[in-house]
Amino acid sequence: MDTHTVVCVAWAGVMADINRAVENEVADAAPYRARIAYQPALDGVRAIAVTMVLLFHGGVSWMNGGYFGVSVFFTLSGFLITSLLCSEFSSTQRVAPGAFYVRRAKRLLPASVVCLSVVSVMASANAWTAANHVRRDLLGSLGQVANWVRLFAGESYVDAQSASAGFRSPLDHYWSLAIEEQFYWIWPLAFWGLARSARRRGVSLTSVVCVCTAVFAACAPLIAAVWGSDAAYWATPARAGEILLGALVSVLLSEGRVRAARWMAPLGLALVLAFGFVLPAASGPAYSGGFPVLALASAMLLLGLQREGFVRSLLSWRPFVSLGRISYGVYLYHLPVFVFMTSQRIALDGWALLASRCAVTLAIAITSYQLIEQPIRRATWAGVRTAVTAAAASLAVVALVAAVPAAAGSYWGVSASSRLIAAIPIDAPSTPLVVQSTTADTEAASPASTPATSTPAALPQLSRPVRILVVGDSIAEATGQGLVAWAAANPTVAQVSLAVSAGCGFVRGGTVATDGKVPFKRDCDELLDYALPKDLAELRPDVVVMLVWARDQAPRQWSESEGELTPHDNAFLVRLSRDYEAITREIVATSDARVVWIRPPKGDSWWLDLDSPFSDESAHEIVEGVMHRVAEANTRRVEVLDLRTWMESDGVALDHAARPDGLHFTIGAATDVATRWLGPQLVLAATRFSE
Repeated sequence: MDTHTVVCVAWAGVMADINRAVENEVADAAPYRARIAYQPALDGVRAIAVTMVLLFHGGVSWMNGGYFGVSVFFTLSGFLITSLLCSEFSSTQRVAPGAFYVRRAKRLLPASVVCLSVVSVMASANAWTAANHVRRDLLGSLGQVANWVRLFAGESYVDAQSASAGFRSPLDHYWSLAIEEQFYWIWPLAFWGLARSARRRGVSLTSVVCVCTAVFAACAPLIAAVWGSDAAYWATPARAGEILLGALVSVLLSEGRVRAARWMAPLGLALVLAFGFVLPAASGPAYSGGFPVLALASAMLLLGLQREGFVRSLLSWRPFVSLGRISYGVYLYHLPVFVFMTSQRIALDGWALLASRCAVTLAIAITSYQLIEQPIRRATWAGVRTAVTAAAASLAVVALVAAVPAAAGSYWGVSASSRLIAAIPIDAPSTPLVVQSTTADTEAASPASTPATSTPAALPQLSRPVRILVVGDSIAEATGQGLVAWAAANPTVAQVSLAVSAGCGFVRGGTVATDGKVPFKRDCDELLDYALPKDLAELRPDVVVMLVWARDQAPRQWSESEGELTPHDNAFLVRLSRDYEAITREIVATSDARVVWIRPPKGDSWWLDLDSPFSDESAHEIVEGVMHRVAEANTRRVEVLDLRTWMESDGVALDHAARPDGLHFTIGAATDVATRWLGPQLVLAATRFSE
């Protein structure tokens, strides 16, 4: 039985159990449907939270902490769900979990199924060209375990948010929906058990829920300390404290143990907004288990809204309420829209791009709310029909997912035929590279000062194609693919092969904290220790291109006694210099190649306006200084090409269509850069050595 069948059978079984539970509850007890008084201001809270998320995912620099809006949703969900459960238990002395699950399914499943279906169809049409593992994400989202899928895959939320929308999965946001759905499955039964136990023992439910909340709040920093920052963000136990804070507020109010003070709502709202402004995107409490403490602001706001005041009136304002009512759809659909509507697709950027994305998101959310969500939510279906409909919808999504490729390739890939034409043949003949004739303008200026031009440098006639081997990280791969395409179009001029690995730099050893479970170091060690020496021996390159963007300036720890070091620390700089000299010396000693270090382009700040060690310009300068010192020590065999200066003078550095994620070239842009500058410069570098 395959995975798809297992998922379908399991889901159908769950829905059948729910139906039986509903029928039993109806038979055993008087019909009851939990209701609580509608509070328009709570829709206003939803509007604030979803707006923070939209601005954050839209790359607005002053909303770096906009992800706190998700925490607000967590606390609000805990408050509302527990309020319903309190109302039901106080009236019937029981909880009907089956009926609760059916209501949740009717509320959440229809729009989610539509979203996943559309994403599946678009994935089959290759719409998400920059997103890997879309099929995996679809199955994780459908199974309500997206957060665990990402965590066990070793993915880092920091890395995900350090990339542009063009580099995200359209389902990156389903991790938070999964956490809420897991809470919905567990909490009604847990609440019922806690409420009965508290009544039997003669203690207040408030004290019991308070203990539960405190335990999970304490778990968050513990999980961060033991399992790392990714677990602190993704794992359900680490985030449950935020939801339970909302539950605690509900129980406090239900038992009349607290009264809202006038200052609570203004202070709570101010803190929620402040967190959106001041929390860093790639570090801070979010990644160290501090969210349960920050969520006290959301709890204070919810408590304060139980009293008349300016903030309650403000959040009850009709535009806020209207946005809050469709906030689930806005959150659900916004990321697929944001990922698809890239600047190169719609020829907009900045605020115009964000406004267009938001407008489309709102239009879809309103349509979904009116035509799908509300009609199904209000339908008076029996439990059997709900179970059958849910199972059929899930089966339909699984069928669509089956047509989705298991993993998409990187968006900078080149065709297999081009790779075949351009590749350096294994055991290439050791024929020397000879300049057979030159032209008057072949004499090139210093590579570092070569001006940007749309006309490629004139090249001499050579005895054979120049063999170019590109070594480095994913930036080297994206750039190298352009060289491959250029070489395939000019087979008598150059041959290009790649020896690259994502996250691979030339500084050896130590541990980079942001790697998490991603095996960057292991894969890089295999590349540099085994693949590169083999390529040098078999391919006999004339030029070895060394390109890494920011891996070699990442904070790294070699020993506990030293702690984490940065390029600004002398011990780091010593290792950096030693390793750069060592790999250069190895290439020079074991091959006849000229070593060309590339000064990488700056990350596009329009996309990468984040507080991250990778964007530390002073650290980049230190690494580049080491490159130049290595080249100066052997000017006959080593040099530095300044790709960054050329790109900035040409204008491609800030061309968002050329680098959709702010870092990696599209294949078209990489081919253009290779054709107009980089390829000819590497050929000239080979001839300088051959002379």
